[in-house]
Amino acid sequence: MSAKIEQLVAMRLNTYFKHQPDTAALAELKTELSADLNEAANDKAASGLEPEEAVAEAFSDFGDINALIKQINEENGSAEHVHGHQVIVDDNGIEIDDGKTLKINADGLSINNGTIKADANGLKVGNWILDEHGLQNQAETDFEDERRSQQRGESQQQKQSQQPDPTSQPETDADQEQSTTDDTATDESNQHVTANLDDVYRERHPLVNEQRVSLTGLAHIAINYRAATVKVFPTREAGNDVIIRDYMNYNNPAYYSQVTTFEERLEIVQGKVPFLIPLRVHVQILIPASYAGQLTLSDRSGNVIMGNLQHLSELQLQVVSGSARLVAVGMTTFTSEVTSGSLTMADVQIAEQLVLNVKSGRARLLDVAAGNYNVRVTSGSVSGQQVRGGGQWTAKSGSIKLALAAINGDTTLAAHSGSIKVSTPTDASYRYELESQSGRVTAPHFAQVDHHADGYQAGRVGTTATYLISGRARSGSISLR
Repeated sequence: MSAKIEQLVAMRLNTYFKHQPDTAALAELKTELSADLNEAANDKAASGLEPEEAVAEAFSDFGDINALIKQINEENGSAEHVHGHQVIVDDNGIEIDDGKTLKINADGLSINNGTIKADANGLKVGNWILDEHGLQNQAETDFEDERRSQQRGESQQQKQSQQPDPTSQPETDADQEQSTTDDTATDESNQHVTANLDDVYRERHPLVNEQRVSLTGLAHIAINYRAATVKVFPTREAGNDVIIRDYMNYNNPAYYSQVTTFEERLEIVQGKVPFLIPLRVHVQILIPASYAGQLTLSDRSGNVIMGNLQHLSELQLQVVSGSARLVAVGMTTFTSEVTSGSLTMADVQIAEQLVLNVKSGRARLLDVAAGNYNVRVTSGSVSGQQVRGGGQWTAKSGSIKLALAAINGDTTLAAHSGSIKVSTPTDASYRYELESQSGRVTAPHFAQVDHHADGYQAGRVGTTATYLISGRARSGSISLR
């Protein structure tokens, strides 16, 4: 590292901090900025810039340091501005800072402007809401409402488009081909649904870096981030490159995605995550839609959005204290582990095996089809609508609630101190065997009963009854209807 660059960085930083209060937070910020800016300036000097130019460009690229200092002061307080709390305790309850910091009364409790709130409607912690409907993530609920609203809007647009417009120009063959590509559609050669996700390609943070790697010869793409919003979608331009785009509120090469290739494997890893600088990272990883290899994706304390990749051989997804959404994705096999996080799958097709392990988290399946399910829930919840396929569903101190669109495989249910509720189509035909050990099982009331004794029920629904739904409850409950 150049001593001259280190001196120039220190001199520039001093101009920002010399009139600031002497606080621990600002001291840590200055140290962190010094390290990151020195690294960036040395990289620029190595590429041929003079030290003065390299330092000036590093500061210019980074962003507004004055705004950053102001934000740190507001979040951590300063020696010059000490905020005194106003506390009121009376017959109505307790209020601190007019109820903004804390409010307790007959209606309930609110902390930090409702970030944590408990009242007659339930318990709210951040985006998580616990009420009579169970544990829900408000962000995911908004996402699903938006998806349905978008579908309704597209349906209305399709109806309007059928009306002739006297001012419109004749559509060329190229226009028709492009329209077919862009619209949500299902054709004979591809039975997957393609979602209209134009908005996800837009970002509010500036683009700070772009990298490209040829897809040729790649069979495995591994993506690993610790604290970022990661979007994985098809490329929208000609060519055969995987494109990695970094969008950030502060620009420093140390923060960029680290991209390496080894034989058939492409690895994309998050760059440096600063300790004090409130860095916001959005990453777009754009993959040619034809990619038919393996994809591994892990994100801790971040958000993942993936859509319209429909030929994957295998998808492995790990979510820890974050959230993930898969929309219009197709693959041969799918494996996922969700720990203290959430997963939403919508319009997903899995040809063979789906393996899902949820621990203290939540998963939602919306119009999902799989050859075989292996789902285990521990102290968490899984809900499904329009689910297709047979397999194993196990709830241990957790809950599973399914609405099956069709019964096209044997299904096994196991509840250990948990609960499972399954609803079947009105025209479904199947056999069932339900057994309880210190638990409770409920069979369909319209079924033809073959056997009914303490702890055991067997029978059939419909006329063909090709497949079997079997369930065992141990200190738990299973309801089949």
